[in-house]
Amino acid sequence: MTCDDVKPLLNARMDDEIDPTQQACLDSHLETCSSCLTDLEELESVRTAIRNEMPYYRAPVNLRNQVRFALRGAEYIDAGARGSTAARLTGWRVWGAVAATVTFCALATAPFLVNERNGRQLLAEELLSAHQRALIGLSVDVISSDQHTVKPWFNGKLPFSPPVTDLRAEGFPLEGGRVDYAGDRPVAALVYSRRLHRIDVFVWPSAGQKTPPAHFERNGYNEISWEKDNFVFTAVSDLNETELAAFANLLRNK
Repeated sequence: MTCDDVKPLLNARMDDEIDPTQQACLDSHLETCSSCLTDLEELESVRTAIRNEMPYYRAPVNLRNQVRFALRGAEYIDAGARGSTAARLTGWRVWGAVAATVTFCALATAPFLVNERNGRQLLAEELLSAHQRALIGLSVDVISSDQHTVKPWFNGKLPFSPPVTDLRAEGFPLEGGRVDYAGDRPVAALVYSRRLHRIDVFVWPSAGQKTPPAHFERNGYNEISWEKDNFVFTAVSDLNETELAAFANLLRNK
């Protein structure tokens, strides 16, 4: 190998990205060429300096599950409408949600999010993200307006049995349910509707678990959270705050 052959391969050599035959020839050249060896040492020095100066944050333990649940919508769209323009456009929206989830989870490792107040805020953000993913993907795993069908569907899928109530008579019919993920845990998501609006009610046991703020609003979406009978409930929707509060009060008093 000549110096002209070796220099373009030095970066690949540092990252073990050349085949064994090339590496053996390159190493043989470095043993006799001080100029190329110096170039390699300088590259290694720069890489070490960059690594030492860059801050590193540990990814949150639930990152894999956040991405996995975000991808559920992409899998559903791909299975149901391969090749169509609408599917491709919606797929980009799903991937946008995935990117937003990954970015948000990375930011969540920053030191200013470690206190309790910000932990509650983070949980509210995760629930909103779960609701938005469902709107553009697979929002219902079990489709039924019968609470006696939806409730037993969760058996074996969750380590708890969520309470299920139908509010059709009050103008908020039950549409079904699904299993989702937020706050480092699987949660039940009960799906209701109000005219053209979708309401997700996330439910999980309250014992030893952090809870989101009682009220949360972001980008036109509202969240209302409460505790009842040892469960945490969070209703999320783009429904206006007054109607969502009325829905929450009905569910809370049933």
